[in-house]
Amino acid sequence: IAAQQSRQIQTQVGALKKFSDDIQELSSLESSLTEPYEMNEINANTFCEEIMEKAKNNIKADITTSVNAPKLQVKANKEQLERILLHLLQNAAYYTEEGRISLDFKKRGAHIVTDTGTGIPAEQQETIFKPFTEVKDLTLGDGLGLPICSLIATKMNGSLTLDNSYTKGSRFILELHG
Repeated sequence: IAAQQSRQIQTQVGALKKFSDDIQELSSLESSLTEPYEMNEINANTFCEEIMEKAKNNIKADITTSVNAPKLQVKANKEQLERILLHLLQNAAYYTEEGRISLDFKKRGAHIVTDTGTGIPAEQQETIFKPFTEVKDLTLGDGLGLPICSLIATKMNGSLTLDNSYTKGSRFILELHG
């Protein structure tokens, strides 16, 4: 029992540390929104394929994944774009029991992550990008991932939105304006 309690405490301490780190990052991002990230050319197709490969570790084996991205050079901050897309794909993996998860890149600079998971309840759709709207068990996540991703998108001269018209799961649209 002592070992189990010790593990539980370690998990809670780890969650609290992540929460503290996320609050610090949120604050740092908010205070530096006028300082855009450095952008470089990346191949949209190769990049999206690599991100989906990384995300597959968290995706259940019977869920179909797809990447639809043209072999096109786009300007982005590779590290930050990866953070956002991996977060969206990991969320999709967490909430999708069956069906599919897809990552699409549209020529107008939009990355779209779609899943056939549980979707986001209507009453939460307005607040998912706002920090501290829901306090829950921190070991299940601190709810700051999407607010952080939204601020990162802003620093890349873009926006992260939820497609409210999509009803078969969730669809997030990350638009980057080169």
